[in-house]
Amino acid sequence: MEDIDRQRTLAYFERLGKERVRLYTAIDCDRFLGDWQVRELADQWLDAKNAEDRPRLLGRPLWRRLLSDRRP
Repeated sequence: MEDIDRQRTLAYFERLGKERVRLYTAIDCDRFLGDWQVRELADQWLDAKNAEDRPRLLGRPLWRRLLSDRRP
């Protein structure tokens, strides 16, 4: 996969969002996203998005995470 194709695909994933990309890779990646290279890129992108979310959640104390849902 060329660099320009990779950049376009990553931009497409950003527009779709994490939940849709996860859904498309789980159902039928070839039909919705493309060939095996796109599937590997989607898996890497999802791993990176999950890693971004993890430190933010783990960096706060448990009591603050529990109370954060109740605050406006």
